[in-house]
Amino acid sequence: MSLKLDNKKSIDVALIGITAALYITLGYIFQPISFLGFQFRIAEIIIGMCILFPYPGLIGNVIGVFFVNLSSPLGPIDLLGPIVNIPALFCIVLLRNRKYLIYLGGFLYAIIISIYVAIILFIVLALPFWLMFIQVLVAETILAIVGIFLFKNIGEKIGKNEA
Repeated sequence: MSLKLDNKKSIDVALIGITAALYITLGYIFQPISFLGFQFRIAEIIIGMCILFPYPGLIGNVIGVFFVNLSSPLGPIDLLGPIVNIPALFCIVLLRNRKYLIYLGGFLYAIIISIYVAIILFIVLALPFWLMFIQVLVAETILAIVGIFLFKNIGEKIGKNEA
């Protein structure tokens, strides 16, 4: 195994850790507004890491969601969230180099997450599905757009973006 390959693996592990730590930190700092129907989970802006570092960003976000959801008022059922995040984050990863279509990836992410949250809130708290879906979708869309915009600009500044 070459030294370059080992460095790549080490960098990827570090990026996963950084992404997860950012998500967890923001998740716990803003915990009071990170759950239930009126949630505005500030940590969601970290999904933008998937633009700069696709797979370490994806894995780090999934780990971050798991640890933040450990404190969910909904209980263990919310630990399914990281599983839902995988296909949702792939929407961003797949469209990351597509100029403005990256925002479509963020919107698809928001839709998938909003469906999951609305289902869980309906099952656990009997809250109306469509109302929860719309409320969460608005917040998720705003946070996805902000996260993508932020990390897209960071990528342009450091010369990381291909599009």
